[in-house]
Amino acid sequence: LMVTDLLLMKGSERFGGPAGFGVASGNDVPMAAKGSIISTAFLGVEMKCARCHDAPAHKSLQQDLFELAAMLEQKAVDVPKTSSVPMDKLHEGGRKPLIQVTLQPGTKVEPAWPFAEFTPEDVGEKLAQDPKSARDRLAALITAPQNERFAQVVANRLWQQYMGRGIVEPVDDWEKGRPSHPELLKWLGREFVRGGYSLKNLSRTILNSHAYQRATDVELTATSPLFTSPAPRRLAAEQIVDSLFAATGKPFKTEEVSLDIDGRRDMKNSISLGQPTRAWMMASTSNERDRPSLSLPRIQAVCDVMQAFGWRGARQDPVSNRENAPNALQPAILGNGTMGIWLTRLSDDHGITEMSLQDVPLDQFVDSLYLRLLTRKPSAEEKKQYMAYLSEGYETRRQQPIAAEPQPRYPEKYVSWSNHLDAEANALRIEQEAASRRGDPPTQRLTKAWRNRLEDVLWAMMNAPEWVFVP
Repeated sequence: LMVTDLLLMKGSERFGGPAGFGVASGNDVPMAAKGSIISTAFLGVEMKCARCHDAPAHKSLQQDLFELAAMLEQKAVDVPKTSSVPMDKLHEGGRKPLIQVTLQPGTKVEPAWPFAEFTPEDVGEKLAQDPKSARDRLAALITAPQNERFAQVVANRLWQQYMGRGIVEPVDDWEKGRPSHPELLKWLGREFVRGGYSLKNLSRTILNSHAYQRATDVELTATSPLFTSPAPRRLAAEQIVDSLFAATGKPFKTEEVSLDIDGRRDMKNSISLGQPTRAWMMASTSNERDRPSLSLPRIQAVCDVMQAFGWRGARQDPVSNRENAPNALQPAILGNGTMGIWLTRLSDDHGITEMSLQDVPLDQFVDSLYLRLLTRKPSAEEKKQYMAYLSEGYETRRQQPIAAEPQPRYPEKYVSWSNHLDAEANALRIEQEAASRRGDPPTQRLTKAWRNRLEDVLWAMMNAPEWVFVP
């Protein structure tokens, strides 16, 4: 259903509907760019090179990609000069060129299904809700039960996510790799279809397997194609951020992902991605004008952490595997960045603050802290160390906060596209950025000395390597 909705591109372009896919990749032949994304994501066929010429290292021709583009366009498409390599330039050197151009600029390409080896084209007419719609036929051809390639590609991507390596590598280009376990791949694909295309059902099958449940071999640098034991693997950037907020209980509070929060701009010139509650809902905060008023400081603080771990704010070219090599910025930004201040500062709305106010013995508190943050109990040495550090002032840690004087309330000032050119907008955003870096004020319900001790412990545990690796 998700794939079908994406290919039909119906609904709103501006409010998170699948029509948003239709406005991406604005270039001379946008549907050709989408066609290469679809073939890579759902069929394991790399067609990027076929945009301007026949692919030299793959079997796809330029004709194949433009037929797919025409299906998405729902009409014939012209091959523009800007999507072709001039052959006269290729022959200037006198040598036979490595690439061939068999589709001349100006050629009209009619909609057609270029992957008959996966699904016969007549299947699309039988299964499509609207056989006259080329997009509907395309969606039916890709997701048809007869198309085992689609089910196997999805199953292989899920296998790679859990096991650290696909049965076919690379997962997005099956012409460059062969399945290490073809029978297993075919069975997983059929289980995916038999389970109603449910990723949860397929995940349950993989997670309950002996292959998944084998202990990690810390000496491995990469998972073996025999899947004898998984190598240590890092969590994705979004998983790291969401885990930190979920475990500490700190609310995920950022600005709305929009520069037009008062809705003054025309809908065709504005887009709002709403109020994020999870890290995957973030988007790039690129500010090419370099105006402070157009910055979103809290969103930027979270994005800075994710970018250090391979997240990309701009995604003109989709990738199946992010850069995941370790670098010096990763521990530095977790230990010293703005987001780290929010998570280690024990404010009134912090989950660890509420936990530390409970009337429990210190040893039980340390056990609970480890279970909550690292999902394990501390070793004897760890427990001894932290109990010694937190014991001073533990019994007298709770105190009554001083009642604050009531303050008059005023409407909160805001910056939007309608007022971002005002001088006051820059000043206001700079104040908000400073407030973001300071973080929320510490709670008054704990004594300062003991709260500082617990914040030290929280900082040390949050910067443990266990946070960023798959358990």
